[in-house]
Amino acid sequence: MTTPAGAHNDDEMDLINAEFDSMVAGLSLDESSPRTYLDELEEIEKEEVESLNSERALYAQVESEKVPLHLKFGRLVETVKRWWNREDREEGEDGARI
Repeated sequence: MTTPAGAHNDDEMDLINAEFDSMVAGLSLDESSPRTYLDELEEIEKEEVESLNSERALYAQVESEKVPLHLKFGRLVETVKRWWNREDREEGEDGARI
């Protein structure tokens, strides 16, 4: 039994309409909702900005220790001496490990 071409198109349109209706059935056009999608996006953006500002504030308050150059050099010399005179140092070993 053959079906006319128009009947096939009608069946296809009925399937498309049924699928569309099932997708739209969950949507609501009620404007009385206290929150909208755009409200949620704005809230997320505000939270991100606050988070970023708090991180900046965390690092912005760090004050660098002002050490005169001669003290920096003295610390460098002491550090090298401690490294050179350490107990686990073997002759010919520079401390680098692979």
